[in-house]
Amino acid sequence: MINKEALEKLLANQPPEIRGKGILLFNGMSAGARAYQTESSATNLRNWQAAEAAMTAFIEGLDRRAAADAEQFSTLADVLDYLKDAGWKATKATLYRHHAEGKILPRRDGSYYIRDVEKYARTFLKQQATGKRIQERVDELQRKKLEKELQNLELEISRKTFALERDQEKYIPKELMDIELAGRAGILEAGLKHWIQSHAADWIRMSEGNTKKAGELIQFMNHGIDEHINEYASVREYRVIIDDDEPGLDTETGEETETGDENEQNENR
Repeated sequence: MINKEALEKLLANQPPEIRGKGILLFNGMSAGARAYQTESSATNLRNWQAAEAAMTAFIEGLDRRAAADAEQFSTLADVLDYLKDAGWKATKATLYRHHAEGKILPRRDGSYYIRDVEKYARTFLKQQATGKRIQERVDELQRKKLEKELQNLELEISRKTFALERDQEKYIPKELMDIELAGRAGILEAGLKHWIQSHAADWIRMSEGNTKKAGELIQFMNHGIDEHINEYASVREYRVIIDDDEPGLDTETGEETETGDENEQNENR
């Protein structure tokens, strides 16, 4: 088991996130050991062993990384071969130009270390798979994420707007709307039938059996239909008032009915 001093030496040159993880694992391992010393239960033993295994895997990972970081290339040609194998878009002309510009340089021993090469690639080269630099890809993913968040926000606003308008009774359930439309259609039909029955005698008198007066009759009928349609479209509640004294056709015989005055005149005769 690694001690505190050895861990601090191991983590000395590591990035903050690696140092934090190492300290967390070490504290967990130490806590597991103390818990088992206090109570030698099977559960405490398993917890201690798991913490030790995690700490060991962490240290082995650091060792592998250190070995990889120590890998080096003697020439730019070796660097170019590595970059191509690693999936970077690199050419000899580009690499040598970047070298002349100081974007990739050897260390004091004249070697190009893999950590430096990878940093150079992430900063200045494009990936073969995407044709984009790492930062460009990150920016694209960030843009897509923001677009998705905006879509979700607009959807949420739409839902809240609908809920508000529904509470304000600007919407009604579809089944109620179907009933409403069916009721209106029934009322319109009944109104038109009653209108026809009530005015048929007027139309007969108006035309006098003369086909030349068809235009006048059609105009009169269209005007009446328009009135019924406008009433149907503009009000929510309908009332059909049938006046029995109004002249029209008898619904059973089809003959013209007479008004009260006409009946009185006939009786006086």
